[in-house]
Parts: sequence; C-alpha cells; structure tokens
Amino acid sequence: MRAEARWAWQRGAVLLVSLLVLLLIALIAATVTRTSQLQLRMAGNTENRTAAMQQALAAVDAVLDSPMSTPLNLAVGHIVCAEDAAPQPACDEYTLQLPLDALPDEGALVVRVARLEPAVGRVPVLAEDMASSAVYYRVAKFEVRATYDGTAAGRGSAAIAQGVLVRLPVSP
Repeated sequence: MRAEARWAWQRGAVLLVSLLVLLLIALIAATVTRTSQLQLRMAGNTENRTAAMQQALAAVDAVLDSPMSTPLNLAVGHIVCAEDAAPQPACDEYTLQLPLDALPDEGALVVRVARLEPAVGRVPVLAEDMASSAVYYRVAKFEVRATYDGTAAGRGSAAIAQGVLVRLPVSP
C-alpha cells in the first residue's frame, strides 16, 4: 500500500508542477502581448508625427517655391496668411496662395508669412559660391510658419518655422 500511496502523491505533484509551468507561460505570453501592443501604438504615433511634420514642411516648401509668397513691399511686422485660412487676429491680409498639392486631405493647415526686419543687414556667413565682398547689402527678412493639426483625423500635429532672406537687387 505504501508504494501505491507514494505513486499517487507523485502523480498529483506532476499535475501541480505542470499547472505552475502553464501559469508561468500564460504570464509570459500576456506580457509579450501587452509589450507588442504598446510598441505598435508607439510606432503609429511616430508615423503620425512624421506625416504631420511632412505636411507642414510641404506647406513651407510650397511657400518658398513661389516668389509671390514673399512680397518685398511689405512693411516690417506685416503678416500674410493663406487665403482659405480661418480668420486669425495676427493676420493683416489673406492673400497667400498655396498650390493644391500642398493642402492636406484632412486636418487644418495654417500658413503665414511675416516680414521681420528692415531691409539692411550684415552679411551672414554664406557658402563660398554665394559669398560677396560687400559688408552690407539689402535683404528682406521673412519668417514662414506652418502649423498642421490633424489630431481630429488621428494624424498628429506639427509646427515648423523657417527664416528666409531675400536679397534685394540694389545695395545702399
């Protein structure tokens, strides 16, 4: 009888050990699943942030590609916004035209061009092929700012500002 009792106890121990191993495997699987879901969400957020930044950069590039976007006759502090933009208190006029390929399918894009400083300034450090021997020359200084907000469509948001110097043809 004693031998049978010992075997019966061993069978119960095997069941107990196998249940503990199964529980451990289930905990590891749950942790891996949770980690994978978190990584997938983080990758989606990064993709949305990158897409939003590309949308804002495309708008800034579209403004910089058009010489009409940085009119040289603007007064210092004058701000020009996109034609179809919602009214903003900071905008002086709404005449900035963006090409259709720069406009987003979803979300809101706000683009503005601001004239920053007077037309005379010191020569900034330039590449050798663009350098000049003049100490002063006339430039028009602008800031192009684009803000894209696609959070309502699940696309993220981004803002970018870029300074632009437009060299005027005549030196003082």
